[in-house]
Amino acid sequence: MPMWRVCRLFIALVVACFVGCGGTAEELEQGSSLASIHQALGEGIYDRPPPNGLNGTSPSCFWAHGTQYALRSMGSAALDQGEGNLPNFPLNLISESCRHVLRSAVECALTTEQSVRDPVTGALYTGWWGLAPSWLGDALDTSGRRYVTACMVQRLNFYGTSVPILFEGDHPAITHSTTSASQYPIQESTVFGDLFSSTTPLLGLLPAFNVFVCWESLLPQSCGLLGLPLLEQRICDDAPLCGLLPVGPCALSCVASGPYWQCRPHLLAPLWTETVRVKLETSSCQ
Repeated sequence: MPMWRVCRLFIALVVACFVGCGGTAEELEQGSSLASIHQALGEGIYDRPPPNGLNGTSPSCFWAHGTQYALRSMGSAALDQGEGNLPNFPLNLISESCRHVLRSAVECALTTEQSVRDPVTGALYTGWWGLAPSWLGDALDTSGRRYVTACMVQRLNFYGTSVPILFEGDHPAITHSTTSASQYPIQESTVFGDLFSSTTPLLGLLPAFNVFVCWESLLPQSCGLLGLPLLEQRICDDAPLCGLLPVGPCALSCVASGPYWQCRPHLLAPLWTETVRVKLETSSCQ
C-alpha cells in the first residue's frame, strides 16, 4: 500500500505543500527498556533499534489546535510533572483517538529507558529516538525543540498507517548507521522547524506554525518513472493549510555539513544544524 503524500511536484516554479511522514500506531503499555518494548510488540520493526522506527501519526490530529496548544505547553516545562505523569490535558482538548500525538512527542524526545504516563488515559509512553532526553526533567532547549519538531513531522502519514522509516541527522542518536543504511536505500526528505516556540495564534484554519521541508536530490529517480509513484503519495494531498513549506531540492536550499544538511527557515536566518532526514525501504515504491 502506498504511504507518503507529496501534494504536487510542480516541475516549474510551483512546489506543493508537505504533510509528512510518520508516527507509531502501536501501543507500548509495559516496560521502559528496549527488551520490554520487543516483548510488548513482538516481531517486527521494533526488532530494529533506533534510529529505525515507524511512521503513522495522523496529520489531522497533529495539526489540530488543541494538540498544538498542548505541545507548546509541554515544551515549556518538564515532561514528568510528578510521579512519572505528563501534564493533564483533558479529552475535550485532545481526544483519546488523538493522544498518539503526545506519544509521538515522547518517542521522539526520550530514550528507550525513559517513560511517562498519560494521567488522563493511563497509557504509558516510552521513548525511542532520544533526541531530547533532558526534556523528562526540564523544559526543551532550542536544539531539543527543533529536533523533536522535525522528528514528529517526519512521522506523519496521510493514511495513518505505520511503515518503516530510518532517521538521520547531526545528532548522536540518529547519526548515519552503516548497519541500517542498506535496509533504507531511498533518501526521501529533510525537515526543519520549531513548533514549540511558535507564536502563531491558534485561531480559525490557520496552521499553527511553519515547518520546512526539502527533498533529496535523487528522490525523483528512486522509484518508478521519475519517482512519481512514490512522490504522488508523499505530502499534503492538496491541503492548502498544512503548515509545511517545501523549499525545493535540499542541495539547492541548504548547505551540506558532512552527510547532512544545515538549512535556513528564511533567507536572513542563521543556518540550523537541527535537521532530520527520513530514509525509506525500497518497498515504499509499491
